[in-house]
Amino acid sequence: MRAIVAKRMRATVRFVAAGVAIGAVVGLLVHQMDPPGSRLPHVSRGVAIGILVGIFVGIGEEWVFIGRLRWRHYLWVTAARIALYTGVIVAALVLVNGGWTALTSDTGPFESMGLYATGDTVARDFVLAMMVAVVGTAFLEVRHLHNPGDIRNFLLGRYRFPVEESRVFLFADLAGSTSIAERLGDITYSRFIGDRYRDVAGAILAWHGHVYQYVGDEVVISWPLEKGLANAACVECFFAMTDLLASASARYERIYGETPRFRAGLHGGPVVATWVGLAKTELAFHGDALNAISRIQGLCKQHGESCIVSATLMDGLTLPNHLCARSLGDAELRGKSESMELFAIDRSTAGADTAPVA
Repeated sequence: MRAIVAKRMRATVRFVAAGVAIGAVVGLLVHQMDPPGSRLPHVSRGVAIGILVGIFVGIGEEWVFIGRLRWRHYLWVTAARIALYTGVIVAALVLVNGGWTALTSDTGPFESMGLYATGDTVARDFVLAMMVAVVGTAFLEVRHLHNPGDIRNFLLGRYRFPVEESRVFLFADLAGSTSIAERLGDITYSRFIGDRYRDVAGAILAWHGHVYQYVGDEVVISWPLEKGLANAACVECFFAMTDLLASASARYERIYGETPRFRAGLHGGPVVATWVGLAKTELAFHGDALNAISRIQGLCKQHGESCIVSATLMDGLTLPNHLCARSLGDAELRGKSESMELFAIDRSTAGADTAPVA
């Protein structure tokens, strides 16, 4: 689980960095509204406030609230988050501005904070705090609609025209999905699938995977070839996903009477990537590698394995000590003229989880 902890720590640092940038901008804005003077005090206080708010929001989003409010009413959850973050920003404003007054005058810290809280600018600052909280909360929600970097690639025009590149794909589906769906019913089964996807998100992000598609009970994850092979990220991602589900098994058994299990196939090769669609635009991959990985994943049930990797991918992988490969021999893949050697990946008794390259 160290990889997931490392990811959350990096994300918390990014929240702090974003807080610093937003605080500096808001500080410049406030400087324009206040009487003429040096902008440095406003920017400095904005940065200090941004650091405090960034730390709180980073800890909240990455360590406290994550996954806990999944099935609460969306509007109530959003309103509560806006109110909470507004309160945090206001508290930081009182603390920093009061502290600044105490440093630059003869008043004590508590008296200075009281003077700010009853001053002429507190109403304006409260409105600004609420605006930042509303926009920030909206951004925090919208970011889940895209893979990291997708918006940047779209705005820069990357993949506007088809581009050939080498990628790794991981196809993971739910073992025993048919019987589980029949037992749970459509609505409960849908919640079951939604919880599963949400619970494994930390592993996907920790190992720098991009979700290509959710197809029913399957998730398709992709990496550029070099990133997928580095530190065996593509394979580590799968076992981190299974660990996350295992750690939540008590909750799944209590709510659904079933703990989800993945079966996965991994393969890599050349594909063509391009943005497709106008009514709804998404990044699509086309190529024979996708057909092959689908067939490989389908062999997991036949061989009784949870993770099967192609020889093509194994040639570039260096497995960590806690994983080992076992040859399954050559297999004929439907639609392929040539057979392909496959390997089952299992846990070994040695080694431990490693953190991905940042």
